[in-house]
Amino acid sequence: MELKGKKIFVAGLGVSGIALCKVLDSLKAKVIAYDGKEYDVLKENLEEIKSLSIDFRFGKFKKEFLEGIDLVVLSPGVPIDSDIVKTAQEKKIEVLGEVEFAYRFSKAPIYAITGTNGKTTTTSLLGEMFKNAGRKVYVAGNIGYPLIYAVMEATEGDFIVAEISSFQLETIKEFKPKISCIINITPDHLNRHKTFESYRDIKGRIFENQRGDEYTVLNFDDPVTWSLKNKAKCRVFPFSRKSSLENGAYVKDGSIYISVNGNAKKIIDIEEIYIPGEHNLENALAASSVAYLSGISANVIANTLKTFKGVEHRIEFVDEINGVKFYNDSKGTNPDASIKAIQALKTPIVLIAGGYDKGSEFDEFVKAFNGKVKKLILIGQTAKKIRDTARKYSYPEDDILFAGTLEEAVKKAYESAKEGDSVLLSPACASWDMFRNFEERGRIFKKAVAELRR
Repeated sequence: MELKGKKIFVAGLGVSGIALCKVLDSLKAKVIAYDGKEYDVLKENLEEIKSLSIDFRFGKFKKEFLEGIDLVVLSPGVPIDSDIVKTAQEKKIEVLGEVEFAYRFSKAPIYAITGTNGKTTTTSLLGEMFKNAGRKVYVAGNIGYPLIYAVMEATEGDFIVAEISSFQLETIKEFKPKISCIINITPDHLNRHKTFESYRDIKGRIFENQRGDEYTVLNFDDPVTWSLKNKAKCRVFPFSRKSSLENGAYVKDGSIYISVNGNAKKIIDIEEIYIPGEHNLENALAASSVAYLSGISANVIANTLKTFKGVEHRIEFVDEINGVKFYNDSKGTNPDASIKAIQALKTPIVLIAGGYDKGSEFDEFVKAFNGKVKKLILIGQTAKKIRDTARKYSYPEDDILFAGTLEEAVKKAYESAKEGDSVLLSPACASWDMFRNFEERGRIFKKAVAELRR
């Protein structure tokens, strides 16, 4: 793609928008960068690109911003029904999403992972398997390292393992992974995608350009994910915790097996997998399937599963103070993810929840408390919505507390906990009402826990 001298409009100045600006500037494009937030709000983020020759626009979008533009590149946070996209379509300007744009530069094959929950863990785990197999691998995408950086660095003999979100899949055109994987699909981001069916179909786009002998790996146990198999024009490789499969990855007699064309190979005993929980068994099956299909040996897969310790902000053990354990699950950004965190812990729980309202319902979340959640401490936009749902299911009013800040929530949680309890931050919501992202929320939680020792 020849971009020298072309006027490129970058919409959205989050992590991937800033990465796009840097790469486009290095390719000698004329970059016009826009964000709906004002400069003062973004000032800190823009430090690393303010010295580049970029023309910035902030605040309310105006149609004249797209005068003379050759190409619009969208950050994942910019919806496809935005005025930017509508104006570009009126002016017959091509619009590419950040992942689609990056894909067109890629010399290395991309192994792409999506799903509502477990994406980051599965992507990180798969990246470790590639690394332990002696492959030069870049772990990128929605995981925090923009795909555009990875494709610019990776050469033909390298590999890219990418976490891909529904926001990123919304704007793909030619994007075609070597192997794709959908871990699971449960309701999320309905404020953006409007209906669950629309969200499901967008997730299914991850394999829409794959053909013939290429593989998509799908969760056999999840009816919504498995229903997408009929749309695949490539080979479908299932994984299951519950059923033995003639062709696929499965659990039998306490061990993981992978069977290709009827040749079953034992990978590992489940009890040897380092990261706990049923959801992590699902993640292990998904990552092992992609690794095995890409030619990585059963030994390397098994050794990685024995040693991989999980990812930051996902049921991450933080500290134990006077017999109270603290867990950071800031990555629990929807009810289903937080249900998995509650199920993974075996102790009584003091739960900190609440955050940005994505349109989720919290009925299943509250039902999962199941006598384990002894106190509920609520923060953020959804605090009252979660409280009302908890009361609907007769959760005791006296056991629900509100906090204005996360720091206050941590103090209240510690005061409410007894020896042998766990304090769990698993918000079941996005972070954007109070924090820049879930990472910042997790870091503030860990800092607040550290302060309790002073």
